Parts: sequence; C-alpha cells; structure tokens
Amino acid sequence: MAGDDPFQVLQGDARDIAKSLEPGTFRAIITSPPYFGHRHYGPDRGEIGQERDVERYLDALEGIFVACKRLLAEDGSLWIVIGDTRRRKEKLRVPHRLAERLSSAGYRFREDIIWYKKNNISSSSRDNFSQAYEYVLFFSKNAHSYADLDAVRVQGNEAVEGRNRVPPKEMLQFAPENPDRKEIERIADIIHNATAGTPISELPSTSEIARAYGYDPEKFCPTCYRKFKRHATRRRIGDHKHYPIFAVCNPNGKNPSNVWEIATRAHYGNEHFAIFPEELVEKIILFATKKGDFVLDPFCGRGTTGISAVSLGRRFVGIDLYRENVDRASKNILRAQQQI
Repeated sequence: MAGDDPFQVLQGDARDIAKSLEPGTFRAIITSPPYFGHRHYGPDRGEIGQERDVERYLDALEGIFVACKRLLAEDGSLWIVIGDTRRRKEKLRVPHRLAERLSSAGYRFREDIIWYKKNNISSSSRDNFSQAYEYVLFFSKNAHSYADLDAVRVQGNEAVEGRNRVPPKEMLQFAPENPDRKEIERIADIIHNATAGTPISELPSTSEIARAYGYDPEKFCPTCYRKFKRHATRRRIGDHKHYPIFAVCNPNGKNPSNVWEIATRAHYGNEHFAIFPEELVEKIILFATKKGDFVLDPFCGRGTTGISAVSLGRRFVGIDLYRENVDRASKNILRAQQQI
C-alpha cells in the first residue's frame, strides 16, 4: 500500500494479485466469495462461482485462500462468509468441504459460526426448508491468533431480555475482593473427596463458595444481574475434578456464542447486489484486529469489509475482478472514511 493511504482497491484475479502483495502484512482476511452457481457478476469466464461442477469451484477457492495464507501475519486469521448450494434435492455441503480442504492445506479451523438471518425470506419450495442461515468459517494461520474478546462481549440473556431487574449501583460487584486461598483449598478438598452419597449438609453452601472467591453473595453480577450466590456450584461432585467452580460473569460481558443473529442488508439501485451486512464484518474486525492493522478482502464487491475497516481505524486492501466493482467500492469506502 502506497504511503499512508488507509485503503486501496485493486482490480484483477485475486490469485494473481496475492503474489504481488507483501507477505505477513494482514492481521485478518475477511471475505464473502461468490457462491457456487448462484449469480453472474460479469462477463469474465474466470469468475468464481460459475464452474461446471462444485469440485472445480472448491479448487478455485482453495487456490485463492492458500495463495493468501502467506499474506497473513503469524497471528493472523481468515474469515469466510459462505452459503451452501442445492442440486437435485441435495445440499452440496460447500462450507464443510471447503473447511476440510483448507484444514488439509495448513490452516487451523477454529470455528464455524452460524449467521442467522433474522429477516430471512421464506422459500417457495414445496419440499425444502427456508434457508435462514449461512456459515462464517474462522481459520487461523497458526495455533495462536490475535483475539480481542472484550471488544465483542455481550450482556447475559437475563439482562438483555429484562428477566432480571437492574439492581442499585452499590449492589453491583465488578471484581473479586480479597479471595481466601486457604478457604478455596478447603472447599475444593471437600468437594473433590465427596461421593454421590455425601449428604448435602456436608457440602459447602453457595454463599460459602462465593465468599471464598471474594464475592459478596448478596451482591449482583453486572453482566446478568444475578446474585453471586446463585452462580456458585453446590452439588457437582464425583469425577468432576475441576470443581468447585465459581461461574462469575466477566464484568465486560459474557463470551458471545457462535450463533450471530444479524439481519441481511438490502441493495439499492445499481449497487452490488450480494451484500453481507456491515454489522457482521464489524464484529469480526473488532475481535480479530486492532487499530492500525491491515485487513484484506480478495472478493471486495461493493466494499463492505473496507467500509467497516476504515470506519474502525484499520487499513484495507480489496481485490475485485471487475472495474465497476473496484470503482464502486472505492467510492463507498472513501465516503465512510470522510464520515469518521
């Protein structure tokens, strides 16, 4: 990338352009490739998604993502938003087969996230369910990849859904205070030596466990608004040698699940019509990168990844096969940059 430009969008085949980019540049690659047999985006016969059979399609995707692996930093990650295809009353299992191929090619397959489209359109098929989700495949280059979980934590369901009332501020406890290690060891010894026949009266109470770990059992967790004494284990015994646990929530929120409920985004006028929502991309960028990092999208389209990247203080390189998309993406990203 030239100078201090926050973004650049390049035209051409991603397999070729990847060879000219600097190795180890990108903290994350975030993309949504054309799906197999779904749409034509232009006249180029080499367009991904228009192969004669699914194996050739998977060959093409594998070739691109293997070529991009050298571009990732050592703690970098690859994120692929991809849907499946049906043929002759059968799902082709495209995401699963792609995951197997990239795992065999040296990537670490970290997670298959379900993107649930809460505004999905009902199918007109007489014998198939409506397709309400797509996969977000998460790979890392090595065993360790950069992750900022605090940036994407969420409140517990009890708080989000209003099942628990918001307690007074003085009744919230955000961190343990003076945990008693000797008491923790005593409690652990009791539970680890208990059996299924041990009377409950001989086991430590939830309040005892809470106090040992430094939490006032009458105060509330700031994530879910439950009293700490309700978080503590009381009778999980037997072969569970890691008990007793004290399942206090992180004060920044709980770990998000691998099911993301995000609405799809409509396109307008002559805009690129396969749009994955910025909310989805932003979540990935916040988790997988930090400010100033480089992000790559080898199937840039309208520039959604670039829009989210520059808006969050990252630097971006996009690639697209068609000049029309390159121009459109550049304008969209520039507009987002000017609104910061």
